Amino acid sequence: MVREEVPQKWIVVDDELVEKIKRVIDFALVYETATRGKRKLGITAEVGEILVCHQFGLRLMSNVRSEGFDALDGDGKRVQIKTRRSETKGLPRDVGRVGQFSKHPFDYAMLVLLDHDYKLCEVWRAEYDNLLPIIGKEKKRNPHISSFKRVAKRIFPPS
Repeated sequence: MVREEVPQKWIVVDDELVEKIKRVIDFALVYETATRGKRKLGITAEVGEILVCHQFGLRLMSNVRSEGFDALDGDGKRVQIKTRRSETKGLPRDVGRVGQFSKHPFDYAMLVLLDHDYKLCEVWRAEYDNLLPIIGKEKKRNPHISSFKRVAKRIFPPS
């Protein structure tokens, strides 16, 4: 009798996985340089999710199409993760937009801000109930970074 393997619902983000994503980042930066910045590999969301899950001990969902959340925290709360990477030196500008939020409920969202080299610079946390009004105002459910920050608290780096 062949045992069917049960799919895991989440991925543990350990040091080994972080080292692997750092190699992907190195390659992506080489590729961008080779294309004179005209082409990018589109890894920002994945990098942000892995780095923030590692930093905060979150369990990354294995299904990228999970019902409105990307990770679970230690209390089982559903976390939606949005990542922005700066196109230039420093942090992304606050006038930029956060990625589109799904219509599925979650418990809270984390906004991950990466510098141009994919370094984790800031993380902001906003509760679902506080975000809902600003998400609802936008046709594409993608508020400005500044709007997200107004209803959020910066949790990284620690004060």
